[in-house]
Amino acid sequence: MTAVDRESILLYAWAELSYEDIAAATNAPIGTVRSRINRARRKLRAHLNITLSDKETDHGRPATAPRNA
Repeated sequence: MTAVDRESILLYAWAELSYEDIAAATNAPIGTVRSRINRARRKLRAHLNITLSDKETDHGRPATAPRNA
């Protein structure tokens, strides 16, 4: 895990900052912050040998979104 990935996940998990606040604190676009946190989560899961259930995705949302009628 890179230092910027580590910094982003720590600001999110320990400092409880929003993605927007992390983007402002690190002077990075919000999309970059999301990528860093996603990458850090994947690496942590792999290191801890955690697998996702069938109903989860990497970003923690259901695999399929409900469709509007």
